Amino acid sequence: MLVQRIAQVAALSVAVATSALAQTSTLDTSSCSCPTQRVHTVSEFAKRSSGSFALIQSRPLGDLKGNIGFGYGGSGAYMFRLDHAGVLSLRADGALLDYGHESMRVPLSPTIGGRIQVKVITSNYVVPLSIGPQLTWPTGRLRPYVTAGIGGQYFYTESRVADRDEESNAFSTTNQHDWTSAWVAGGGVYLQLANKSGVNVSLDLGVHYVNGGHAQYLKPGSIEDLANSQIRITPLESDTRMTLVRAGVRIGL
Repeated sequence: MLVQRIAQVAALSVAVATSALAQTSTLDTSSCSCPTQRVHTVSEFAKRSSGSFALIQSRPLGDLKGNIGFGYGGSGAYMFRLDHAGVLSLRADGALLDYGHESMRVPLSPTIGGRIQVKVITSNYVVPLSIGPQLTWPTGRLRPYVTAGIGGQYFYTESRVADRDEESNAFSTTNQHDWTSAWVAGGGVYLQLANKSGVNVSLDLGVHYVNGGHAQYLKPGSIEDLANSQIRITPLESDTRMTLVRAGVRIGL
């Protein structure tokens, strides 16, 4: 399930970058003696756009560190260059991280007894979101950058009945969810790997500090199964500060 959702984040970031980099065609009829030629031009929007996808690790800080462990997932980012040189950009980030899960086998239905068993997986997720400026050194193969932003973090816990590959979510329930505001600051470096047809592909390594406010969230063991198909949920509450360590690929002109 996490892999599927990370793929969705990646697909979204790639789709934004791909649509921005799409070329428009015009006909060149400057010479009547030559066959009509189709000339490709790149829009100004495409020139100013880039996108990235990264694998990401979350490292909780403060009170959050005492309650949950590291999280793992993926992130996508879209950057729109505000100046011609590429020093100042507007950056939007989104990520999905799993910071703990548990599974158990239970009867499909109490009315048919325990002969048909299913696997129930409960996963704990956090979704950091932010938007803000980015400053980048615009030339050279190695291009450091710093960024800041405002946004928030969405915590939620979901239980689902899994199939053999543990990817099905045909039957799922959100057990707990909460939202808190946050501000983000960080930096990193782009290392150019290739330049094909004017499109740069770069390694993107970075670290973000997320200063999240108070929120309620769950961890493995926060949901207790009781008699008569009842459950008891014991949420945790604290500030939600964490560090996000990123390693990915950036694509742009």
